[in-house]
Amino acid sequence: MNLQLDDRNFLVTAASRGLGFGVAKVLVGENANVIICGRNEKSLQDATDSLGGKCQYFVADVSNSADVTALLDFTKEQTTKLDGLFVNAGGPPPGTFNEISDDDWVKAFNLTLMSAIRLTREAMPLLKKSDAPSILYSTSISVKQPIANLLLSNSLRPAVIGMMRTLSEEIGPEGIRINAVCPGYIYTKRVEQLLTDSKARGASADEEIIARIPLGRMGRPDEFGSVCAFLLSPIASYVHGALLLVDGGMFKGMM
Repeated sequence: MNLQLDDRNFLVTAASRGLGFGVAKVLVGENANVIICGRNEKSLQDATDSLGGKCQYFVADVSNSADVTALLDFTKEQTTKLDGLFVNAGGPPPGTFNEISDDDWVKAFNLTLMSAIRLTREAMPLLKKSDAPSILYSTSISVKQPIANLLLSNSLRPAVIGMMRTLSEEIGPEGIRINAVCPGYIYTKRVEQLLTDSKARGASADEEIIARIPLGRMGRPDEFGSVCAFLLSPIASYVHGALLLVDGGMFKGMM
């Protein structure tokens, strides 16, 4: 299927590796122009080199409001419009209620919720100049069912969904589509670290997780990226305000 992404412009955040990189890779493969950001310049350079000439990078920490503004200023220097914004950030650290401090809560709030708010606000003028604008938020299966030892994610990611659903009513009439994806266990460095932490506590977490996934394996970043590229593309022109699980069937709920 032709996703109609030739020379369209996308901003993909937290994309030097992991889920964000998976999305950027598929978009570039569809001949789109992509700007990625992340906190580590060396990782961004390596990612951009592997993605080729259709990709540029900017060093930014999306939990920092000044960095978000600088990122969008850079984007405005590179293009007159954005056709898509993929809002992504590293997951907040694991921990139980008694282990998490007020400072941890504030940092996670800025990383998970405020980054989504600020990126959306700053990107809106460029999105309005596209003939097929789209925003896609990367959240987690934790918005459907809490994950043990991930209190911060379980608490703050649902707030992003609440914002998305509300915004779908507000900006839908302007022709801007907005959706969210909820990855389950996609094998990235983040998931690898969570599994390592679990093993340190004596649990064979990877085997337990795979046993709960009907497809019998964890997903790959490129599989996740393909779903996201579709949702960001004009082909998904009537998908709006949706919440899509990309989890190999792990979530068993009816809704």
